[in-house]
Amino acid sequence: MMEIEEERLAYVEHLIVDIKGHLIERNKQREWETTKLSGDTAYVYYFQMNNATRLFLKEYSHSLFDWIKPELPEDLMFYHHDRCILAVCSHEKFFMVDETLWNSFLSS
Repeated sequence: MMEIEEERLAYVEHLIVDIKGHLIERNKQREWETTKLSGDTAYVYYFQMNNATRLFLKEYSHSLFDWIKPELPEDLMFYHHDRCILAVCSHEKFFMVDETLWNSFLSS
């Protein structure tokens, strides 16, 4: 497993080279907004959301649901301060949106 993990980390590091300066942190986690792993862990990357990371997202995919491994990391989440405003589970094709944000979108 360690060999595959190191290979995957190297792949992701190469993928994010242009936005590496916007990386906040990388954590090994068992759960996040859309997923709870039963025993395994995964690396979760936290980036600043800005023009560079927005362009990166647009360059690599036409849809949030296209973020599926092995080509792209999965499960994109967007936070405003400490609140998750959008979480996407790509391979399951579902998303969750903050209720306040969703209601403001519907009323506009």
